[in-house]
Amino acid sequence: MEIEKILNRIEIFDKPSKIDISIENLTKLHESYILNVPYENLDFVFKKEFSVNILKIYEKIVCNNRGGICYESNTLFMYLLKNLGFDVQMIFAKVEDITYIGADYPHLALLVRIENKEYLVDVANGQNVRVPLCLNEDKIVKSEGIEYKLKKINEEEFALMYNHKYRSWQTRYIFTKEKREVSDFSCVFENTKNYQQFSNHAPLLVTKALEDGRVTLTDETMTYKKDKEKRVWEISLENRAEVLRDYFNIEI
Repeated sequence: MEIEKILNRIEIFDKPSKIDISIENLTKLHESYILNVPYENLDFVFKKEFSVNILKIYEKIVCNNRGGICYESNTLFMYLLKNLGFDVQMIFAKVEDITYIGADYPHLALLVRIENKEYLVDVANGQNVRVPLCLNEDKIVKSEGIEYKLKKINEEEFALMYNHKYRSWQTRYIFTKEKREVSDFSCVFENTKNYQQFSNHAPLLVTKALEDGRVTLTDETMTYKKDKEKRVWEISLENRAEVLRDYFNIEI
């Protein structure tokens, strides 16, 4: 696996040796990943083999120009960060909206430490905050018309909060800083019964951020948002492959 090829996949063409450890570079990497690698669960919908093995994730996302769910994209992103010299670990989160992940599946996110500060990093949660959030700062950031901030619940738990259209703050997910490993979640999908149960009920979701919007494919609809423009149209099974190719550069 080549770090330079992962960087090129997310449209960063700097040499790995030129990327130093800084919040500025972490933010650049985070944003570039989200803009180039979609969140998608096509393997579940099409009943394809799913794996959290880093070699297979690399082949899928980097070599085959696909996207992935949190277990894939955040695993690959951690591999990239570690090889660039960042202090990073996996963490689990409990997601409030379980439509696409299921009640029994923890969400995988990352915790990065830079100069005695800790940052929540998540490149695979669909429409979500686009930059790292510092656990030690009371800061509000905005993306796609939604405000985000972190809230400390107690000594162990933190919440990622969001505020859509200035209605009220709601919880996106709750997480702790407990370090996790691939072995903590690999068994979930290696279990044939678990995989079949999840894939039989998972609705299709393919979504990718744009510089000033988002494009999203679900089972029956396509949504394109750019600036103040929003278009929604129906999608049939017959033209799904065409939509994936034209809007996400994915060949199935």
